[in-house]
Amino acid sequence: MTNMHFSDLKGKIVVITGATGLIGKALCRGFIDQGSTLIITSRNKENGKQLEKELNELQTGESIYFKLDISKEKNVKDLISFLENEFSRLDVFINCSWPKTDDWMENVEKVPFESIKQNLVQHLGGYFLCSQKAAILMKKQKLGSIINFSSIYGVVGPNFSIYNNTEMTCPPVYPLIKGGIITMTKYFATYFAKYNIKVNCISPGGIFNHQDSNFVKRYGEHTPLGKMGKPNDITGVALFLASESSSYITGQNILVDGGWTAW
Repeated sequence: MTNMHFSDLKGKIVVITGATGLIGKALCRGFIDQGSTLIITSRNKENGKQLEKELNELQTGESIYFKLDISKEKNVKDLISFLENEFSRLDVFINCSWPKTDDWMENVEKVPFESIKQNLVQHLGGYFLCSQKAAILMKKQKLGSIINFSSIYGVVGPNFSIYNNTEMTCPPVYPLIKGGIITMTKYFATYFAKYNIKVNCISPGGIFNHQDSNFVKRYGEHTPLGKMGKPNDITGVALFLASESSSYITGQNILVDGGWTAW
């Protein structure tokens, strides 16, 4: 349960892609607490149906699972058709999916160009596809909010020193994707503003997920607040951007990073 209250989100139709991920789950619980009707999506049906069950047991809102690959145009069109047929509207669309190839962590000096292209199409291309189709539906009702997820590495270069003596790194295609999401957000925001559609972006810093202890320690040392974030640190920002409380905010990239980019 969250301690945040946005009463205008009750009954709103909210789509969350990547719902079964670390941040995705926190977003789902935040919106279900507000009484929203959630369409939760992921490529893994088993995980999605389990999350659907858990959310509906809370009895605060309704959750419906829809199997979705954001990089497949027919799949996204099927989702939009489902929304039109079942609800005749879409209030909030959140792009939080994270599709990636098996080799995307390859060193920048060795990564195949085909891998770069495939990841750009799947991730950045998928965000574009979902934003495009969602905005066209919202245009009919002249109202809506689209929230994209980027990263601090869409704004600043990676600090590779925090990865020393770990098996972790920042994949070379990651900042290409995340930087693109930020500029895409601004494009959609200015184009669809006349239809009263808000389009904003959230860029989290590092979120704790039981990473290598050396990495966690160094990350905290390089962050003004001295620690990594938690999934729930992101939820309140998403609720705010989805609500009427942010009715005059569009085209923005909100950094939720403990001050990482403030140095």
